[in-house]
Amino acid sequence: MTMFDLSGKHALVTGATGPLQRALAVGLAEAGADVSLTTATTETAEEVQANSILNECWSIGRRGEALTLDLADEAAVEEAVAGLEERIGAISILVNASHAAVVKPFVEMAEDELGLFDRNVRRVLIPTRVVGKRMLERGQGRVVNIASILGDRGVPNCAVYSATQGAIVGFTKSLGIEWIRQGVTVNALGIGFYEDVPGPQQDPALREILEKYIPVRRLGQASDLQGAVVYLASDEARFVDSEVLVVDGAISVHA
Repeated sequence: MTMFDLSGKHALVTGATGPLQRALAVGLAEAGADVSLTTATTETAEEVQANSILNECWSIGRRGEALTLDLADEAAVEEAVAGLEERIGAISILVNASHAAVVKPFVEMAEDELGLFDRNVRRVLIPTRVVGKRMLERGQGRVVNIASILGDRGVPNCAVYSATQGAIVGFTKSLGIEWIRQGVTVNALGIGFYEDVPGPQQDPALREILEKYIPVRRLGQASDLQGAVVYLASDEARFVDSEVLVVDGAISVHA
């Protein structure tokens, strides 16, 4: 028996538009899963990124599709998921990876920037509901949400971003309890400060401080998440539910 083998499973990674999402998708593909992707919105730049990530999964020998899709449109998500399952297979793993940050003083945020809740929360809730219904009918599934450790920690100029992350943590904990008896687990990956990921670490001055403060003395790399997502997606994690598995170089426990 090979532990953490995802062969025969079909994973859907939503909001697959950057280095973090690439690592998650490729990690699942390397563990044996077929991998499909969606964009978070219908923007052309996101479509290009999603297709690039899909090509890398294909190169490993996996099946899957990349869909240009507005995750905030529930009817569109319903239609897309139905077609995807018909063509590729039942989705047994859902990774909600739509993730964006706006770092600025709260009083200076424009009204449209408050739409961060749409990107980070609504675009997680809708795919989870659509795919989750199908998982519940089959009696098996794994949902993994991406959530920053700033969901329960304060950092200046991140009030709205932190609020969205707190929402994802609460959603994860409650939904996991709601679905576990029906064979579907819901967990989250708690990410710290990572290279090439939106967040306060993109400020050069703060980045220098963080690199000294993180116990391992570096920012996270997207590949650091691959083992964790494969574990939570696997059968071996069947007794893990409503948890946030933190992968942050131990910064969240640093005094």
